[in-house]
Amino acid sequence: MKPAATLLPATLCIQLLGCGDGPVGDTGTDIPLTPTTEDLYSVGQYSGEDWENFTRVDKVAFDASGNLHIFDPGAMRIVVVDQEGNFLREIGREGEGPGELGYPWGFEILRDGRIVIHDFPRTWQLYDPQGAFVEEVTFDMFAGAPGSLLMARPDGRLVSLGGVQMVRPDQEEEEEEDPHLRDIDLYTIGGAGKEVLYRAWNLEPTELDEELTTENERGQTEMSIGMTRMRAFEPGLHLGILSDGRLAVVDSMAYRVKLIGLDGSVVGALERPIAPEPVTGVVREAERGRRREAFSETGTVTLESAAFVDEDLAERMRANQLEQVDNMVFTDVIPVIAGLAVDGGDLIWVERTGPGGDGPGPIDILTADGEYIGTLPADGPRIPDAFGPDGLMAYIETGEFDVPIVRVIRVAMGIDG
Repeated sequence: MKPAATLLPATLCIQLLGCGDGPVGDTGTDIPLTPTTEDLYSVGQYSGEDWENFTRVDKVAFDASGNLHIFDPGAMRIVVVDQEGNFLREIGREGEGPGELGYPWGFEILRDGRIVIHDFPRTWQLYDPQGAFVEEVTFDMFAGAPGSLLMARPDGRLVSLGGVQMVRPDQEEEEEEDPHLRDIDLYTIGGAGKEVLYRAWNLEPTELDEELTTENERGQTEMSIGMTRMRAFEPGLHLGILSDGRLAVVDSMAYRVKLIGLDGSVVGALERPIAPEPVTGVVREAERGRRREAFSETGTVTLESAAFVDEDLAERMRANQLEQVDNMVFTDVIPVIAGLAVDGGDLIWVERTGPGGDGPGPIDILTADGEYIGTLPADGPRIPDAFGPDGLMAYIETGEFDVPIVRVIRVAMGIDG
């Protein structure tokens, strides 16, 4: 008889199973992991209590006690629920006074339990672990504002990427040495501005396709957006943060996870011998079909872009993207890695791209020390929007009438044998 699989909370697998048997690069054969999930609770309803009528959920995060913080920027608040999904409190509200928000852009739970909200464009709002307002700290937005992604380091500083760089009217924009690279930035609350921690690799940009502009009543250009040629299968920039503050970063087409030290240097790399899939004619046609369907339904104007463009310009951007599909530029290969995250036990979850670039692929579990634990199946649990203690995982989803909901599960997994 085949012995039953050992089932353990996801974050305890490495310590108790001892299932890693060497550097990641030593094995090219998947070791199947057997996941078991337990549904715990869901919050968010169309006709529920006021606190669970979410307008938009952009991020969720667990604190050390397993309480879930749900960021609803449309309602200018964070909703906090306990480990059973019971309402605890709200943090923030609309307004201009202490503890009030005007344009909440992102939030994070610091290592000491405090909550920080970036109120765009120029302030940090700080709250204590119980949600009481502590202080507002202003920073110079012209020195660089963070993006919506915020990750806390042990020293209290925040890692971010994709922020907005504003230029004063009398300030000349500095020309970067390699402008196509992607900056991972570091922010100190109370500091003057950002520090570039690491410049991630990227492909050279494609050429300009069209420049879209808006004008004011006097015929003066208010905004100009350059639309470059669309490209399929560009390498993503995926990152997670380890408990010691190091970053796990993916920025290439290959199976390679870089480890970035506190000083921004590359201190290691995790690899498996899995080659990128070539882009064939069949793959190109399938991708064009997926793009046409997606752009016809929703377009691709992101939330962060839409915040700065009017409805007419956004529609012109969508039309431009749809027109570009037939002449889309393709890379030679499909990136191996489609997603990455780090759980509370410092295990690195690496989602591989599905065949032909379509749909989710299997998820490898690695350690930061270079051991391969095993692989979750493509139809198994996905990388969550937040990891919590004791195997807790939270997913942002859409419920009835397109209402945002958050589903929380507990995962245990092991190896058959």
